[in-house]
Amino acid sequence: MSYCECDYDGDPPRFYCEKVVRARKQHRCIECRGPILVGESYLRLTGKWDDDIQTCRECALCMELRAWAKISVPCFCCNIFGELHERVREMVHDVAPKVPGFFMEWGRRMVAIRRRREER
Repeated sequence: MSYCECDYDGDPPRFYCEKVVRARKQHRCIECRGPILVGESYLRLTGKWDDDIQTCRECALCMELRAWAKISVPCFCCNIFGELHERVREMVHDVAPKVPGFFMEWGRRMVAIRRRREER
């Protein structure tokens, strides 16, 4: 099964920029909804879609989850902001029965994300 959304039906952004930066003030992660505290690194994504400029922020643990999913499954991509965890969960439930330890790898990452969110 392919987990590629590269043939996204929507209009492409007029411009798009992503950069890993350090937080100067507290933000909220678009994916896990957890806080990004001052001094933490995060991915800032800015683009213009349908005459609307949006900026999304993704915490370091969600960046790591996205990188793990891309490395683990060929052509995994999630182009819709805020749906990373749902897409990865679907992918894990499809792949885990075929790959020993895959579910535990995903679970370890999710526990770290939940702990970080609960601590703050």
